[in-house]
Amino acid sequence: MPGWQLFSVMAILLVPSFPVDAQVYKWTDPDGVVHYGDTAPAQQAHESFRFEGYSEVEMHENIRASDAVSRGRRQLNARNRSARNSGKTRRDGDDARKREARCQTLVERIEWIDSRLRAGGYSVNQGNRLRAERRDLSGKRAWQCLRN
Repeated sequence: MPGWQLFSVMAILLVPSFPVDAQVYKWTDPDGVVHYGDTAPAQQAHESFRFEGYSEVEMHENIRASDAVSRGRRQLNARNRSARNSGKTRRDGDDARKREARCQTLVERIEWIDSRLRAGGYSVNQGNRLRAERRDLSGKRAWQCLRN
């Protein structure tokens, strides 16, 4: 009997497994939100969705991008050191006040966009434009106001 059980277990384990090809559906609701599911919606127009695989980034591309960022940081630090050593600082007098005013304007605009996005009541295109503007302003603020 133990030989028979061992043979049964081995047979089950050696049965080739076949990939399950599950059907996935994609649809957009009236609010413009894209959904994916394994059952088709009853009253929505939908289409079949086929998974094409994972995106892969080769390691040498990551290393190259990391090297470029490190090089940029070293150059920025060198410029800041040379400005400090020559007695010139960007935050003296009028420059500091102008910079502070620009930063405050950016913060106020970002806050306005955030409140508009939270309030809702805008079209998909309008929302996309607001989010794109917010990304742009946040990048400018990080570059102009938050770096040392």
